[in-house]
This record gives sequence, structure tokens and C-alpha cells, in this order.
Amino acid sequence: MSELTIDRVRSAFAALGSGDRQKMLEFWDENLRFEIPGNHAHAGWHEGLDSFLAFLKTVGELSGGSYLAENITVLVNAEDGYSVDVNKNWALRAGAPEGSTSPYHLLDVTALHLLRWKDGRIVEGRGVILGDGPATSALWWSPLGPDGARSAA
Repeated sequence: MSELTIDRVRSAFAALGSGDRQKMLEFWDENLRFEIPGNHAHAGWHEGLDSFLAFLKTVGELSGGSYLAENITVLVNAEDGYSVDVNKNWALRAGAPEGSTSPYHLLDVTALHLLRWKDGRIVEGRGVILGDGPATSALWWSPLGPDGARSAA
């Protein structure tokens, strides 16, 4: 079993972003459960690594590849097998005017992940959006734009 450390948590997210499934499986369990917060079509439990990766692909598509997550801090309780990482998340909806600050276009929230680790890999994760972020997130995920017109997904 790998020791749970701050560096291991950071490496898990780097592996996720690498696109290399074998690298991901060093940190993320194939049977991972991950809960996405919110009240939109993509919120709720994603069962299995493939489901979670499909969600991340959707984020990339809807943001036109602009999604960024800046890590603020990582906390680890190795004895109990938990980590918490706090992040600043930013994305501009694909097709939105550059520089738009509309919450239908701009996702700019502080969030955290509560991760449960077993045998060196993440077996369960839960996302949390802080402050007014749940309302902002709901508007960003909305298939309606600020003018009321439907957008893709």
C-alpha cells in the first residue's frame, strides 16, 4: 500500500489530467464512486472510473477546453485514509463571448474534494462548492443562456 501524502494527492490529479489510463489506475480505483454537487443534469453519483471520466470529458467540451483548476491546499489524514483538497475552478462556456462575466458563461468558484483512499487509491470522492458557488454552478450548467435561448447540452 502506498503512503497517503500531500504529494500523492497532487499526483493523483496530475495522473487524471494526463489522459494515461494506466497512470490513473495507480491512484484512482476502477470502481470509484464520485459525487458531483449541484442540481443539474450532470450532478449526482458517477459510478466507476469510466463514468467519472465521461463527466470530466463533458466539462472539457462545454468549456471549450478552458476549464482550469488551481489547487489552493491539500489536507491529509493518512491514518483514516482521507484527503481534502481545496481548488479555485474557472471555465468559460464554449461559444461565450470572450471576457463575459455572465454566470451562464463564466464558472468561477472555490470547491473542495473529500477523497476516501483504500490500498493507495481513491475509492470514493465527493465534490463540494463553497459560498454562492452552487447557484453560480447551476447557471453555468444550465442549457439556457442569459438571453433565454437554448444552448447545446
